[in-house]
Amino acid sequence: MRALALLGFWASLSAAAQGGVRLVLWNYEPVLKYGSGVELDTHLGLGYDHDLEKRLSYGVQLRYALGSGSFVLTYHSAFHFSDNDNGSFYLGPIVGLRRFGSLENAVVVPVGLRMGVRGGLERFYADLHVGGQYNMGGGSINADIGNGGYDLLKGTFCFGLDLAWGWEKNSRH
Repeated sequence: MRALALLGFWASLSAAAQGGVRLVLWNYEPVLKYGSGVELDTHLGLGYDHDLEKRLSYGVQLRYALGSGSFVLTYHSAFHFSDNDNGSFYLGPIVGLRRFGSLENAVVVPVGLRMGVRGGLERFYADLHVGGQYNMGGGSINADIGNGGYDLLKGTFCFGLDLAWGWEKNSRH
């Protein structure tokens, strides 16, 4: 019963909120140690953003790393320092699940902080962001990018520019 009440509460919050679909065109995040040949690991992907209220939002992304061949699914939430109907700076946690290659199926869990500036979700908007993450798990992988195994970085940084299209919040209250 409690779970049903909580689900109803979250549904009522999101009914009046605005959302957007994001295209991850350029996201740089090195995950393999120097010497692997893919120090410049660029990601492409898709995502979804949702504003819960004036200063809180969350989003999910699925990205593919062109260099290391990894997939990463991330969830991020953000506290906006001004009204998020317009452009605003934000700070918030990020957590994900990254899967490497087809040989060993290595999986790590990146956890960290992300900050950036994002436009309001109505129509076209962009998100310029930087962050730092700790990769829980780790070890080494035998990737299809060369000979031998490569050590995964425990701590990584990322920055990127995402472009998106969003819709206005529902004003029928």
